[in-house]
Amino acid sequence: MDNIPIEARAYLSTGDSIARAQLAQRYPDLTATLADPAVRAAVLAWLADDDAWNEANTHFTLNALRYLRSAAAPAEAQAIRPFLLHPQPSVRLAAYEFLLTLYYPDKNREALLQLLQNMLSDSEDAIRAAGARYADQADVAAELRSFLLRWQKTAQGQGWANTESFELVGRLLN
Repeated sequence: MDNIPIEARAYLSTGDSIARAQLAQRYPDLTATLADPAVRAAVLAWLADDDAWNEANTHFTLNALRYLRSAAAPAEAQAIRPFLLHPQPSVRLAAYEFLLTLYYPDKNREALLQLLQNMLSDSEDAIRAAGARYADQADVAAELRSFLLRWQKTAQGQGWANTESFELVGRLLN
């Protein structure tokens, strides 16, 4: 984390908009610092380190993924994909949303469909529900129909019948 400038570290340490506004006053060049490719590279390098997986750093990891999403580049996907396995659902969702930025809605249709299927298969209902909402927004229900029909049957066996994702998938199929 030492390679990330102190003002960028402070920014990534909070998600609070008031605290971030105070940081912008304290560091007038904060926007330029955050836009610096070297800072982006330092954040990506930190994410590649085991520290990004430390439970104590979950909030920082989450904010780092959200920060990177705004200018997501295909070359960065390899560094982000491992976070689809993170134990914290919020971090997994941020990683999914980073990747969706690369593929959505029609930049890479096949990758988008696979990513949505993965989201719908996540253990956390909030991620499954987000996957169903993104599938609806991308208008891919017809392309995913056979998967969604099988998902609906499997979901009942998983105990997901009374979840938001189950309801949303039902709407996609109607």
